Amino acid sequence: MTSARRTVLITGCSSGIGKATARLLAQQGFRVLAGVRSAAAASELADAELPNLEPVLLDVTSDEAVAKIVQTIEASSPHGLYALVNNAGVGLPAAVELTSLDELHSIFEVNTIAPLRMIQSCLPLLRLGGGRIVNMSSMNGTMALPMVGAYSASKFALEALSDTLRVELRPWQIPVSLIRPGQVRTSIFDKARDALNAHRQKIPEPLKPGYDKMYARAAKFNERGAKSFTSPEKVARLVLKVLTTKHPSPRYHVGIDAHGMRILNAIAPQRLIDRLLARVMGVFKRVE
Repeated sequence: MTSARRTVLITGCSSGIGKATARLLAQQGFRVLAGVRSAAAASELADAELPNLEPVLLDVTSDEAVAKIVQTIEASSPHGLYALVNNAGVGLPAAVELTSLDELHSIFEVNTIAPLRMIQSCLPLLRLGGGRIVNMSSMNGTMALPMVGAYSASKFALEALSDTLRVELRPWQIPVSLIRPGQVRTSIFDKARDALNAHRQKIPEPLKPGYDKMYARAAKFNERGAKSFTSPEKVARLVLKVLTTKHPSPRYHVGIDAHGMRILNAIAPQRLIDRLLARVMGVFKRVE
């Protein structure tokens, strides 16, 4: 099947990785259904020079919205769906103790439950189109770091679902690939900055000696991430590779930090990793 007949559905295309991926795939001749949350985002993404880039309103947390986009694909793509790229995600940093259960639920709803909702809904179309699934994970999906415990937990769960699906879908030859980016230069760091500032103001007084320094260090690392060498376009090129290779790999890493974390996780004992992370966060010693 030529690229011109291949329909790809991507979630989270308002900005960052999703937007870069949608544009690149459209430039390569794919028909791209680019999910966005608002009409304003859809208008901004639309490009007269890329008529095969079709912004679509899609709330991945809504059963009704997902069912509607599936109906759209069924009506407009007789060849089914060539690929589903689950990119939509949120990551609001906070200490686990100070993360509300509502915040945890919201993170899991977008990062874990929504991709599964998309997969379950799109599988009939993927079977028809000889398609494949790409789930955007993270380096935090293999190593849980301080201040992003909820985000890491949601990505660990996504990794587990992906590993299981990869075997369960073998009878239909539907590959499932995970992409694990390191820090990528996107607007997610702006949202993280706001979340850190808001949470830091709410640290209970008795806990400030332990948590205040961690929030300060997290804010510092967040600013570094905002200036990361890894661009959304680099991740987009990797997605293109996953979609065009005959036999995609189960997992891909992108970014020096992602590769470094992969190596550290493979060779270092957990106790050593914990000590290193405690030093990095400035909380190696017991608070008085």
